[in-house]
Amino acid sequence: MKLENVKVGETYTLAVGKNAVQVTVKGVDEKGKITVVTASGKTMTVADTARLTVHHTNAPQATKGAKTKAAAPKTTKTASGRDVGQKGAPRGEEKRLGLVDAAIQVMKAAGEPMNCRDVVKAVLEQKLWTTEGKTPAATLYAAILREIQKKGAEARFKKVERGQFALTA
Repeated sequence: MKLENVKVGETYTLAVGKNAVQVTVKGVDEKGKITVVTASGKTMTVADTARLTVHHTNAPQATKGAKTKAAAPKTTKTASGRDVGQKGAPRGEEKRLGLVDAAIQVMKAAGEPMNCRDVVKAVLEQKLWTTEGKTPAATLYAAILREIQKKGAEARFKKVERGQFALTA
């Protein structure tokens, strides 16, 4: 839109980022900057007239403070017969065992405190859990410490000495 076509008092649509806001022109200064007011009363200055477009409306304007009818919530639709599950995600009937749960099984069988490296080695040998990560022992160590810190006395693990964990009774 050209500056000559902008009229004071007219309603336009202003592009603000990805949004379009209805504004009313209040004035144009000597440098060509346009002062506009939004429906909520916020005053803004627009330097680029290309951001303004003529506002078209088919519905009557709602007065300030008037209650508007709530729109029905949108629902998502999927094509029938289409598989919308994530690739590689387990199906509902088969639940994969996590590293911490697998560690609990291994530590129960051992019956004594273990370090994370030995626990992960046993978990991988028994094929209770698989990984392509480079440091699964560090991951288990962090998970155990996080559980101890968050749950306190209710944690499933306890630290018995440096790097050694045991199951709580």
